[in-house]
Amino acid sequence: METDIKQQRIKRSKRRERAQRMHAKKHELDSGEEDELSAKEKAQRPPPPNRRKKKETTLFDEDVVDGFAILSFKSYEDLEVSDLNS
Repeated sequence: METDIKQQRIKRSKRRERAQRMHAKKHELDSGEEDELSAKEKAQRPPPPNRRKKKETTLFDEDVVDGFAILSFKSYEDLEVSDLNS
């Protein structure tokens, strides 16, 4: 029973120490010193890669089902334009 009490005290003291560390860390972040460091770190990072450009929109979408190419057009006019071009 006495060992249980000692273990509880140890746990309590560890918990208290952790809470104090977290509290101190929070106050460090609030002081503004960390903001200066993070701004310097951000300046040292390379810029992100350029995003890929979107492909031009086509008049149709092509799906392959059971070996057959099936074209689906967004509108009837797109179908007529495609038919005239071929």
